[in-house]
Amino acid sequence: MLNDQLLIEEEYPVKAIAFSIEQAVDYKMEILNGFKKKRARLIIRLHLFILALKNYRSVNKAYKVLQQLYTFKNTLLGGSDTKIVQVNGKYYHDIYAPGFPSKAFNDYVEAEFHRILPIAKKANPLTFIFFAITKKCPLQCEHCFEWDNLNKKESLTLSDLQAVTKKFQDDGLAQIHFSGGEPMVRIKDLVELINTADKKSEFYVLTSGYNFTLANAKALKNAGVTGVVISLDHFDAEKHNAFRGFKDCYNDVLQAIKNAQQQNLVVAVSICVTKSFITWHNLLKYAELVKSLKVPFIQLLEPKAVGHYKGKDVFLNETHFSILEKFYQTLNFDPAYKDYPVIIYHGYHQRRVGCLSGGDRNLYIDSDGYVNACPFCHTKNFNIKEALANGTNVQASVKASGCQSY
Repeated sequence: MLNDQLLIEEEYPVKAIAFSIEQAVDYKMEILNGFKKKRARLIIRLHLFILALKNYRSVNKAYKVLQQLYTFKNTLLGGSDTKIVQVNGKYYHDIYAPGFPSKAFNDYVEAEFHRILPIAKKANPLTFIFFAITKKCPLQCEHCFEWDNLNKKESLTLSDLQAVTKKFQDDGLAQIHFSGGEPMVRIKDLVELINTADKKSEFYVLTSGYNFTLANAKALKNAGVTGVVISLDHFDAEKHNAFRGFKDCYNDVLQAIKNAQQQNLVVAVSICVTKSFITWHNLLKYAELVKSLKVPFIQLLEPKAVGHYKGKDVFLNETHFSILEKFYQTLNFDPAYKDYPVIIYHGYHQRRVGCLSGGDRNLYIDSDGYVNACPFCHTKNFNIKEALANGTNVQASVKASGCQSY
């Protein structure tokens, strides 16, 4: 394992802080119910109608496009009465859809309009990208999909990161999710990257919680970060630490959550749901913990045989899928769980409408700069630096290769 001090920028040092779940934080977050939820949905729907009318100049066209959009959303998410989360004055139903109101939200919706019926203005079919900005990481995670690239010499300079970010923003991308390695290892460059980027996009940081100190959370918030996705792979501290290969990781996660909440960032936790974890009891116990931490989103990731899992029997079966889908439906739509976090489960919609990765609505740029279908489909279509130099249509080139799994 690398010396931790070699992985941290001096400007933002790690600090050991004692933590308790009861620690009070004034987090401006609410999972809406009753009148508040109805009011928010009405406001959003009215905005969507006005936006459609503005683009199509026809009430009939606007109505038909919105009907198709709602039908697709309901099929994708499994129901119409989806939860709405309010964070710091904006409404969210998913961490992969920009908050309302915002320009990013408008760009995201207009791209969906364009898929149904072309609009006159330029619309980017990509909703977001995953962008691995570093190879460095002090952890040794059981499921790491970047395992073969970890802790080698960086391939992408700050200038490279800025050029890639600018290219996708110029194309109208709504969101960029920065990953690694552990992106908080490269905190100085990350803050500078977001500081110099156009603020028309939303930015998320995908982290293990390592080095997500209060000072770093504040620096990221001031730079323009929207939210953070923190990996929490078990409700049991020892089992989480073992999964991550780092003895203090669980405490880092809890502290990172509080630090992010203190800055009123959108907070989500992400779990790799392994065969040994998937029981109804474990899923509900995990949800109870996340609810107690006042985190509004839980992301479920299915293990894939790539990276550190390459060659291992980790794929889930139909029984696992059934439990996960029941959990997804129950927590998202059962009134008894109205105050529980929103469940984000990509496998749910992938088995119903197909995969939205592979250049359809998102793609993945790894820490060597290679463009892939997604973090779990290592297609390595081409290098992004070469693509920028040659004027390659990134989205079309990735989409042509398709998805390996769906």
